[in-house]
Amino acid sequence: MKKKKDAKKKDMPEFEFKQFTPEEDKIYEDAISKFRAALDSGKSLREAYASYTIEDEDLGNVIRADFLKIIIAERHFAKGQTLQDLAGVLSVSVDLVQDTKNRMLQEAGVSAASQFGQVVTGLEKTTND
Repeated sequence: MKKKKDAKKKDMPEFEFKQFTPEEDKIYEDAISKFRAALDSGKSLREAYASYTIEDEDLGNVIRADFLKIIIAERHFAKGQTLQDLAGVLSVSVDLVQDTKNRMLQEAGVSAASQFGQVVTGLEKTTND
């Protein structure tokens, strides 16, 4: 039975959420604001990303990926815009938007499962069954 549990764990993707320093947090907030303003003025996603330079490439990659997730959450999930329409407005492929949406759902599922596991573990420690 142990092997089945181990095999199941391997199926769950691993996600590491970055913890920002105060300086990185400021860069993050500034970048998101600039990206949003660029999109609101009718620029493509690529043009929005070009509107704000982020010196640290790794941090920039995280921020750009998060921004696309934010836009998908706001426009697709909250406002019901289709992925095809969203891809058109952003001037990106539907595949990129769909893949990002799928990753968002995976991350949410893994995060929820992790939180559930922490709650269950906490309950096990407080019960004496």
